Amino acid sequence: MGHTVSLLEYKMADRGGIVVKVPAPNTSRRCSACGFITLAGRETRARFVCKNPDCGFECNADTNASRNIDHAAGPGVSGRAAVANGQAEKRQPPTQPHAAWEGIPPRSRGGGSQEILPHAVG
Repeated sequence: MGHTVSLLEYKMADRGGIVVKVPAPNTSRRCSACGFITLAGRETRARFVCKNPDCGFECNADTNASRNIDHAAGPGVSGRAAVANGQAEKRQPPTQPHAAWEGIPPRSRGGGSQEILPHAVG
């Protein structure tokens, strides 16, 4: 994977972007709505159902994991479509972090990555 990372970093630097490495642990086990982590969240390969009795969130398992990866990447890389098209981005970062994410670092550049996401920076 080293060559792929180097190539992505080179391409993104050339285009004014960054590469964010997101740690793999629990990206598919954490509920993207409430932050609850469970081993039994994936009822099927394609379906995630939160086992938190106060939540019960359901969605496609890959969509749930991608939302967790997007959150872990940090607020500066969300809402990329407008920036990629050269338009002004009108999104405001949340004023308070979601309570379920308390104590979880917003961005990590450590090893053990599941996803390496190139993001255009406006």
